[in-house]
Amino acid sequence: MKRMPRRRRLNRRQRNQERWLVTYSDLITLLLVFFIIMFSMSSVDKTRFASLAQSLYAALHPTQQIALDGLNSSSILLDDNQNKAGTTDPMDGGAPVVKTDQSAAKKDQTQLDDLYNVVKGYITTHHLSNQVSIVNQQRGVQITMNDAALFHTGQAVLVPAAKKTIAGFVPFFKKLPNDIVVEGYTDNQPIHTSVYPSNWELSAARAMSVVHFLSSAGVKPSRLSGTGYGQYNNVAPNDTAAHRQLNRRVNIVILRQDLQPGTAAAQPNANKKPNQTP
Repeated sequence: MKRMPRRRRLNRRQRNQERWLVTYSDLITLLLVFFIIMFSMSSVDKTRFASLAQSLYAALHPTQQIALDGLNSSSILLDDNQNKAGTTDPMDGGAPVVKTDQSAAKKDQTQLDDLYNVVKGYITTHHLSNQVSIVNQQRGVQITMNDAALFHTGQAVLVPAAKKTIAGFVPFFKKLPNDIVVEGYTDNQPIHTSVYPSNWELSAARAMSVVHFLSSAGVKPSRLSGTGYGQYNNVAPNDTAAHRQLNRRVNIVILRQDLQPGTAAAQPNANKKPNQTP
């Protein structure tokens, strides 16, 4: 019987002992693929994570309260310096985070209140109370100018004195980014000319005259819009000359930032007092 050489038997035995490495490498590869798939399938709710991180950070720096969006919690404290400079994300190296709608609305209302007080003082100081009035409404700050101070009867061209009056308000309008709606109104006396077939056309033309002037004075056109209400939405019954004079007016309304021109909340009816005639 022929015997196998010793060296050949040793090489075969050595190769057999190294086969476990193949199985081990396959196992490691499968585990790696498994964890990659699990990681790719997982997702992180970034909003909740940011709110939680912000809350934990703010709890260690308590000075002011902020709302916790999406965490069903009422409020938690935020550092005062960060609140003044803008909310930051403590987990992202101080990168800015969008402020809550509540804080933005509060800031907007404060700016409108300041505008109301400043313009009211301007009207008093310049003795314009017999021509211009101002009211702070839910939809924004409304400046009302009677038509006698703006136009000749039956016309929609601003008189020189009206341009001077409106120009005095322009610097205040430029300080805010809010949309501005100009509303034109008339009394119920019919008008029928080749230029203005009805009070709607006259009121709309008057509103647009003010819009064009504000644009030429430097107010961004993208903020401006105009509309004509004609003899409707009056503030007094059309039974006397004095009452009809009240109804012939132009409103310049600086809307809240969360309102869009033309929406129901931006309409004059949304701010009408109970004792006003529809």
